[in-house]
Amino acid sequence: MSIAGRLMPHLYTRIICFSAVGALIFTLCNRYVVEWLPIGMLCWGVYGAKHFARDIINILPAIADAARHSAFQKWNGRYYSFNGSQVRFCLIDETVWIVEEDVRKIMVPAVSEREQRLLGADHAQIATTALSGYSEHGLLRLLNTRLKQRTCDAVVKKFYIWLQSEAIPNVKRLPASSLI
Repeated sequence: MSIAGRLMPHLYTRIICFSAVGALIFTLCNRYVVEWLPIGMLCWGVYGAKHFARDIINILPAIADAARHSAFQKWNGRYYSFNGSQVRFCLIDETVWIVEEDVRKIMVPAVSEREQRLLGADHAQIATTALSGYSEHGLLRLLNTRLKQRTCDAVVKKFYIWLQSEAIPNVKRLPASSLI
């Protein structure tokens, strides 16, 4: 539900009624006395501003509260979204690390232990966290290997392109958007 809907449940009904009455008045003025139309519009606007002033004043703190609440959420500004899944990135010494748990939700079929062993140091625990992950080079290498297979899923292709074109460059450009 929107902020206005939670704050003032009857606001939408009042706006619709106000607009309908205004349209009716303007139609009648336009039909009979065309010269009064600008004056009628001005008066109706002033009346609307007076009528909805309390609502406008009450909605501003609600917007500020919603922004404050959203800013204090656990991962706000610290993750990216791919196909509705949260993907967390960590920037450590100019190397981007991607959290393994988030990659597992996207990869079909799941990354096997053999593939992880082949990555070597590119699959490890992320420094200063309790999370394991893939370095950007390791994950891109893994995805590139998967892309060469005949049974490659379309989501893997999209994920590879998204990582290269949007996510990794953005994390490097805006280090504050990373987990660490």
